[in-house]
Amino acid sequence: MRKVPILAIPMLVVLVLLIGMGAGTCGNGEEEGGTTAPPTPGEWTASTEFGELGLTVNPDSTGIAKVSFDFADFECGGSQVSGGVSVENPSLWSITDGRFTVDASIPLGEAVIDGEFDETGTHASGTWEINGCSGTWEASPGS
Repeated sequence: MRKVPILAIPMLVVLVLLIGMGAGTCGNGEEEGGTTAPPTPGEWTASTEFGELGLTVNPDSTGIAKVSFDFADFECGGSQVSGGVSVENPSLWSITDGRFTVDASIPLGEAVIDGEFDETGTHASGTWEINGCSGTWEASPGS
């Protein structure tokens, strides 16, 4: 029977633990040295091709509670639209892993807003589609 040096056993245990945790990550799966902050709660505003897009992040940053559209001479499908409309969702459009999708019915048709918050929780960007027209947006809280 071969003898194993006493120091080899603890080293083997440490190696197994490191492999189990995943190289380059902390035990919780986040990259070392980095964390993702939740989105800043409150009003967010973005300038878009149609005018202004507003998003309201709920107080615990788990969802979008309200979306608003302020159309400024928006032309789409041969029509020109001005005015505003807001849609509230008491059950929230969920924010999961910093991403969300708002699917709301507005007088122009179906509006879909896809977005993602950055790791600081102070910047968001994404795409919008309304009645076959589409574009991009970028927002910050209180802007």
